[in-house]
Amino acid sequence: AKGIARPFLVVFDLDQCVWLPEMYQLWGGGGPPFKYSTTDNTCADRAGTVVRLLGAIPEIFDEIPEWGGRIAIASRTDEPAWASDLLTKFKSSQGCTLIDLIDDNLIEMYKGSKKGHLTNIKNKSGIDFSHMIFFDDDPANIRDVQSLGVLSVLTPQGVTRKHFEDGLEAFAARDRLV
Repeated sequence: AKGIARPFLVVFDLDQCVWLPEMYQLWGGGGPPFKYSTTDNTCADRAGTVVRLLGAIPEIFDEIPEWGGRIAIASRTDEPAWASDLLTKFKSSQGCTLIDLIDDNLIEMYKGSKKGHLTNIKNKSGIDFSHMIFFDDDPANIRDVQSLGVLSVLTPQGVTRKHFEDGLEAFAARDRLV
């Protein structure tokens, strides 16, 4: 809605937040090449395991740029190359690949603290922590990132419409308190 404070940057974890299964769960015969299905916006790995987007991710990725927001990734995925490949295949609700909607300078995929991921994203983007919102399925990551001053939303079943809207409401309410 017009006039409501929105974050300048929305940061997503990937495994069990944007999609399932997690990349390590494809070990033992799975992994690339991934075959994209236009029918249901899923990707099957070489073993036939289907990776699917969670919650309202296809719609949410389209909505963020509509208000001028940017999208970043902060992931400790075990297989960054696999995750990068999937981002080029999955589509938003308007048919864009997810990678096309993500700021290509703001993808942090490696082992390490999410604090480090978000600090790098802040330094590269020039966007202050107070203008970000972060979605992750791991309570420990939420606690770490909250300590930086980033509004953080726990998404145990992926980013649902409710998680997203609740996060935006909390962001707007926090902005009014400043």
